[in-house]
Amino acid sequence: MKSNADELAKRGFITDDYKNQFKNYPIDKLETLLKSENPLERTASATLLGELKSNTSILNLCEALQKEKKLYTKIAITEALANIGVESVPYLVELLGKIGDNQHIEPEKKPFNKKSYPLPRDIIARTITKIGKYALAYLENVLKNGEISQISEAIDAIGFITFYSKDMRSLQTLKECLQKNHTNILIKWKIIRAFQSFPLEEVKNYLQNEKLKINEQYITIEIERSLRQIES
Repeated sequence: MKSNADELAKRGFITDDYKNQFKNYPIDKLETLLKSENPLERTASATLLGELKSNTSILNLCEALQKEKKLYTKIAITEALANIGVESVPYLVELLGKIGDNQHIEPEKKPFNKKSYPLPRDIIARTITKIGKYALAYLENVLKNGEISQISEAIDAIGFITFYSKDMRSLQTLKECLQKNHTNILIKWKIIRAFQSFPLEEVKNYLQNEKLKINEQYITIEIERSLRQIES
């Protein structure tokens, strides 16, 4: 058990007792601890800043996230930014597609067979989904004005948020993005996946028409899945 605890600690995992050692620290001192060489201190400071909803700490947390290598510390930073809420989003959207290498670089060939919406692979997109529908306007702006790497991850976040919030305000922006990037097969695949979150007749008709024109089997599979989700 000790060796397991040691391994967790090396990855930045802390207990509440450890965190509570720092609970009376002022915000500026907690922000300084984000740069500590000790990952446990970094985790504790991020967790407490999130609990305090310290919106003045957003930039420091984002900068820490870009450098962080320890798993549990990274999780604590993303949870802190999500806890702070919508005020984090303008900073987070700038980082879409820019942290880590877990993003899609091409469509998945293997079908996603669960009834849930696929969790975004990008750590920033995943963080934004925790903030929910209040982030949609910022994500739509990314689709209109962002770099293609940001757009790709923003689509995942919009699809996820819409699926669970039922707030369908982003449909028109997705349609415009698809039209603008119709030759980009990854963007097209992701938007077709996102369309499952919009159980509307116009979306259903679009997917049915696209199915007749598409040659790529993995796109056809995604169309069929989105149609099943809409009709369920």
